[in-house]
Formats: sequence, C-alpha cells, structure tokens
Amino acid sequence: MPDAAQPAGTRFWGGLERRIRKEWLAVTLALAALTMALSYFSSALGLARLDHAFYDKALAASAYAAADTDIVIVAIDDGSIDHFGYWPWRRQLHAQLLGVLHQARVVGLDLVLSDVNPAYPQDDALLAQAIRRHGKVVLPLVVQADGRRAVGPVATLAESAAALGYINIQADGDGIIRSLALRQILGDGRSAEHFVAAMLSLDHGDSAAMASIQAKGQDRLLIPYVGVPGHFTIYSYAAVLGGRIPPLAFKDKYVLVGSWGSGLGDAFPTPLSRQGEAMSGVEILSNALLAARRDNWILSPPRWLAAALACLPVLLACVALRRLSPRQSFLAVMGVLLLSFASCWLLMRYGRIWVPLTASLIGIGLALPVWSWRSQEASLQHIDRELLALQAERQGSGDAATPPATQPDGSLPARIAQLHGAIAQLRMAHRKRDETLRFLSHDMRAPQTSILALTQLQQEPGKALPQKELLERIDAYAGRTLGLVDGFVQLARAEAAPLSRRRVDLVELVAQCIDEFWAQARHRSIDIQFIRHPEAAWTMGDLSLLRRACCNLLDNALKYSADHTLVTCSIDRDSDDWLLAIRDQGRGMQAEQQATLFQPFSRIAQDGSGNPQGAGLGLAFVATVAMRHEGSITVESREGLGSAFHLRLPASA
Repeated sequence: MPDAAQPAGTRFWGGLERRIRKEWLAVTLALAALTMALSYFSSALGLARLDHAFYDKALAASAYAAADTDIVIVAIDDGSIDHFGYWPWRRQLHAQLLGVLHQARVVGLDLVLSDVNPAYPQDDALLAQAIRRHGKVVLPLVVQADGRRAVGPVATLAESAAALGYINIQADGDGIIRSLALRQILGDGRSAEHFVAAMLSLDHGDSAAMASIQAKGQDRLLIPYVGVPGHFTIYSYAAVLGGRIPPLAFKDKYVLVGSWGSGLGDAFPTPLSRQGEAMSGVEILSNALLAARRDNWILSPPRWLAAALACLPVLLACVALRRLSPRQSFLAVMGVLLLSFASCWLLMRYGRIWVPLTASLIGIGLALPVWSWRSQEASLQHIDRELLALQAERQGSGDAATPPATQPDGSLPARIAQLHGAIAQLRMAHRKRDETLRFLSHDMRAPQTSILALTQLQQEPGKALPQKELLERIDAYAGRTLGLVDGFVQLARAEAAPLSRRRVDLVELVAQCIDEFWAQARHRSIDIQFIRHPEAAWTMGDLSLLRRACCNLLDNALKYSADHTLVTCSIDRDSDDWLLAIRDQGRGMQAEQQATLFQPFSRIAQDGSGNPQGAGLGLAFVATVAMRHEGSITVESREGLGSAFHLRLPASA
C-alpha cells in the first residue's frame, strides 16, 4: 500500500518509474536474447546471405592495393591458346616452361594432370624430368566431393614433385569464393595440405608463415582480396615460352601457372567481383598465397563469441533509449546503426576481423519500436489505474460531474483524451482550491474584520457609535457575509451535486421569477416585459437550479439598470433548443470585460462609484448550470447600450 502521507504526484511518478524500469529491463533482455539467437543460428535462419552481402561491401571498402612483386602468374590465356592450339596442350610445353622458370623460388602448376595422354606417352617422362630438375615444383590434388580421398597427378609426376597440395576452393551458399581451409582431413584419416601451404613449405625462408599455417589447422580463413582481377603481375604463357619475358623476371619469385582463358571454366565470383566479372582460380590462389605469406587472413570469431559481440550495439541502443525523448531516441538508434557499420569497417580495415552484422542490425531496428510500444503501454496502463483510482475517490466524495475513467476505445488517442480529461479535473480542482482560499481570505474575511473593528471602536467612549447606527452596520456586514456564503454554496452545489432531472416549463419558470422581482422592479420604476411566443417551453432539468439561474440573470439585469428603464424577457425556439433572452438597458460593458464575465469572483468595475455590491458568483453559477444541462450562456453587450444574456437549453419532447 502506498504511504497515505506521501504526495499523490510522488506516488504516481514513483510507481510509473518503477514500471518503466521493469519494462526496460524486460525489453533489453528480450532483445539481447533474440540477437544472440539470430547470430548463433544465422545460417539455419538464412541470415548468412545478408551477412555475406555486408561482408562483401565491407571488404570492397577496406581492400587496398598492396603490391607484391614476389608473386607472378603465368597465364594460359586466349592468346596462348591461339598460339599453341586447342587445350589441353602437350606436357612437353610445360617441361619447356619449367626450364625458363629455373630461377623461381617455387613454382605451382595449377594444372590437373591426373590422366595419361595416350598420343604422347613420352611427354610425362619429359615433364617429370623437368620437375625433378627444378626441385621446387608443387602439383595439385583434387579432393573428391565426399571428402574421402584426393585424386593426384599420374604416378610419374607425383613422385617427381617436391610437394602436393589440394586446390579445392569451396564457395558459400551464394556461389562466391570468400574463404578456404589450409588443411583437410581425408576419409582415410590422412591430412592433406592446401596448394598454398605446400608452396610455402618449400620456401624455408618463410618459417614464420608456416608456423602460422600449422597453428590455424583446419579453420576456414577469409581471403583478404587485395584488388579486382588483374591485380598481380601476369605474363602470357606464350610470351614466356617464346622468350619475350626474360628468365630473370622470375628470379626468387613465387610463380603460379594456371588457366586464364575465357573458355577454360576456371573462374569464380569473389566479393570484389563487379557486374558478373569473375576471378580465375590461379589468381584466387595468388591472393591466398599473399595472405599466407603476410599472415593477414581475415579472422571471424567463434559463433558463441560472435553472438555475444552482436549484442553490444543492441545494449548500447537500449541504454540510450532509457533516458531519451522520442526524437532523441530515433537519432540515437540511427547513430548506433551508423556506429555499427563504422565499427565493422574499422575492424575489417585495421584489425582484419569480421564480425557478422545482420543480427545486430535486426536487434537495433527492433529496439525503438519495441521500447516505444512497451513504454507507452506501461505508461498508459499506469495512467488507467490512476484514473480509476481518481474516479473511485471522486465518486466516494459524491462528485457526479466526473466523467467515466474508462472508455471502450483502447486506442492511444482515446486514452490521451482520458488523460486530458483527468488533467482538466486536476486543473479545476486547483482552481477551486484557489477560489476557496480567496473566498475565505478576502471576501469572507473583509466583513468579519469590519464587524470586529466596529466592536473595538464601540469600546472606546469617545469613538462609540450610536446603537442604531452600530446595529445597522453590523447587520449590513452580516448580511453581506451570508450573501457570500449563500452564493459560494450555491455555486459549489451547481458544480458537484447530482441533478434531479424532470420536465420543466421554462415559460412558467420565467413568469415565477418575474413575480419574485416584481416589487423590486416596481420600487425603481423598472418595467419587466415578458414576450410569450410559445405557450410552453419544456426541457429536462433540475428545477431548483434552473430557477436560481433565471433569478440570477434577472437580478443582474435589475442591478445594472438605471431607474425608469425596461428589462425584456423572451423565449424562442432555435432548432432543438430553447433560447431564453433577458435584455436590459443598463451601462453595458466592453469586449475585454465580457471575456471573464462568467468566471467566479469576476466583477465589472467593482471599485467604480455606484457599482452594486456582490462577490461575482451569480453569473458563474448560471454558466455552471447551463453547462451541466448541456446548454450554454452567452452575452451581447456594448458600453452604454445595455446587455443581452442568452441562455440556451435543450428542448424536451
């Protein structure tokens, strides 16, 4: 139970803050769990394609040209095919090529030589002899699709090669080559090295690179492509064998020999491919060789760590949403999104680390709408409870004027309208409190102070008033006090008391009010004229309140009318309403005075000479009665030309 002594506003905001804090914690934990699940199971959920798209963009934005003259490609291009004839060529040509490349550090023949050429069986011996003579030639293996065994070159060539390595490169689900593994365990338990690792194993000067390769084991490593196709130094096979490229161009170089021709089918899409442009397999191997030499592979954390890292931007967005306004929250979420992209690029560019981004983007994208939903729902539900409590309190106090705190429409605009209604009630309560304080401190106190002053004055022999004058003054002050109390009580009753509705004839009601003020008007020679258009004007309302409202209007007309003038009363039908008009020929009023005429304690020129006494509650009472009867009260007046008050009330059948 809340502390009864605690201010209502403090209880409200304290309870709302606790509710919002719980909602924020629940939203944060839910979004973090969702983000981790999306990241961990991204492949099964199909999010890997989006991650691949982001990876390709990040790699393209972070790739930079890093010239490495130690890697050279001898390409079997279209010009070479035109020169030597259709593919495959005689292996005698490859033997001659190895003779030209005798000064190369390592030569990798990216050529599948698994079958014997029956037309030229002696060529295998010539090529094997050239391979042995060079001493550092790597030949390829092809791992079968089931991964159980690897198919190598013919036995003569395999025995002559310095090393063997598989050349398989596995594409991702979208067909793009992004990674490779430097080691693979075959079905018979044997370990096979990749072609790139085999080349480096023959160069004893790259022992550090070999140690790194051994440490990475069977992990798939993302290839840090350094540029678009054609980035490496490339020589045509025909140009090299024809002597147009000097042998010194290959001294101490890593030389890869492979197909480059458009019809050989050894080309694959890569993250840097543009408009369908593919990269030859030998150039993909060159990029992998460069990455292995420099040990700058792009690494990706384990799935569990990637899932944990994906939660960080989501948590940052949730922390920002906790204390920011809706506009600031939107800007904060946009900022976190941009920060996520920037962090991804920086890690790729300078740290060579790739953290999948899609799960984080989904979590960040959901943070704002989910938090807005839950925070608004929590706030509105808390407001609903406070409105119900307010309704119960006001019903318990007998305030029948309070509108219902609940509505069948649960939409946000309807609930905001409820809130506005509650705020209006609070403002009205504050205004009533201020009016009551003013009434007690000024209007009620003034005549009582005057009575005390008279009694004190009467105690001084030299200043005492005659008894008759003393009693007249006390009587006047007491009568003024009773008048103030009566007006204030009547206004409070009009605002809060339940209405006793019944059929009322306004024609008869006005006639009775005129009879009540007939003597007062006759005394001042004021003629009250009643223009009876209808025989009866029925409405549903509280007879006593309507009677007093009509009397207040007549009393106000007589007070502010000069002697020997005319006050006119009339009742007319206006659509579904009755329009009761009371016109006088008094002093009238200015437009700015009319604006506050129906407010409590509002009086026109109350300090002016000849101004009637009063507390300014009569017209406020009339306005309250009209409002509670679903009617209205208006005034038309010009200074010096009198005033006309129009009381509009719904007509009854």
